[in-house]
Amino acid sequence: MPDATKKPPRPLRVVHVASGREWRGGQRQVVLLTEGLLAHPEVHSTVITGRDTALALSLESGGVALRTPTWTIGLDPRVLVEVIRRSDRSTILHAHDGHSHALVDVASRLTGAPVVVTRRVATPITAPHRFRRAAAVIALSEAISREVSAVGVDPTHIHRVPPGIALESPGWPTIVSEPDPAAPLIVAIAALTHEKGIDILLEAAALLHQSHPVARWLVFGDGVEREALMAQRHRLGLDEIVSLPGHVSGPEIALKRATVAVQPSRQEGFGSSVLDALVRGVPVVASNTGGLPDALSLGGGVLVPPEDPAALARAVGALLDDETTRAQLVAAGRVAGIAFGMDRLVRSTLDVYRSLDLFPGA
Repeated sequence: MPDATKKPPRPLRVVHVASGREWRGGQRQVVLLTEGLLAHPEVHSTVITGRDTALALSLESGGVALRTPTWTIGLDPRVLVEVIRRSDRSTILHAHDGHSHALVDVASRLTGAPVVVTRRVATPITAPHRFRRAAAVIALSEAISREVSAVGVDPTHIHRVPPGIALESPGWPTIVSEPDPAAPLIVAIAALTHEKGIDILLEAAALLHQSHPVARWLVFGDGVEREALMAQRHRLGLDEIVSLPGHVSGPEIALKRATVAVQPSRQEGFGSSVLDALVRGVPVVASNTGGLPDALSLGGGVLVPPEDPAALARAVGALLDDETTRAQLVAAGRVAGIAFGMDRLVRSTLDVYRSLDLFPGA
């Protein structure tokens, strides 16, 4: 008979470290992962992020253990102290961004805690020694895997885990006017930064306006290029054609009204907003760069050369004109979206943790 007095094994402890200053795809993935792990009692997660960050505010009511030290500079020693305090050889330190990786790398060398790092960008790695020291590297896409492999990381330590998606509650973002249901709506969700290519989107919008004057564009996001993009929009005569409402909560809800979604990035680790479009039945036009081919590998969209406004405009216009092709992409995208569900993200990440042989009884 089983011993009723025997205590169950202690859960594996995972400390997630994420600076969380902005609210972008990476921060949303931390929320999806850690809240999804709550359904797995064999793991106990604690998230360390900065006080009053967007990530902390998103996690406050979700049931995930949360620690919010003051974090005012990238390599803040107060955060390092918090990480070290929660580190030992049986605790996984999971870093979710560059600053976090630098901090947990130091903590690991002091305490012996193994490091798992999620790499979200497909750009050359500037601190290869940290990646070579990690027990496991999670790469969102094949493009990221290549960058990690190029700096000499053991191939057995590299794990491909794409982002996950979850449906949100219905409701149109409150600061955005309802679109005209008769007008085609092209939606982009992206930070207003150079690598996201919103300047390319504006050039494409000007070209498309010549053949599709009733089409409207809606770009959700904020960033350092906002002022320059607003000036470009005015210069191109697009003030009434392209809306730039800034950051809103739940921008993916707007995809329910979209005719086409676009991702005109110059660089992209994966492009999780593409998945939001697929699962909501919106065909996608995206740049053929970084991880975007991975995001569309199961169907639901078309790829165009990066930094080519004319190609972007042609692809969007072709979809607006071809209802049959749109319907085919919608059907394929809905099927593809299922493969990127949140459960897959959680299961795949658990497999990475298990590869370290730290689970009690392993």
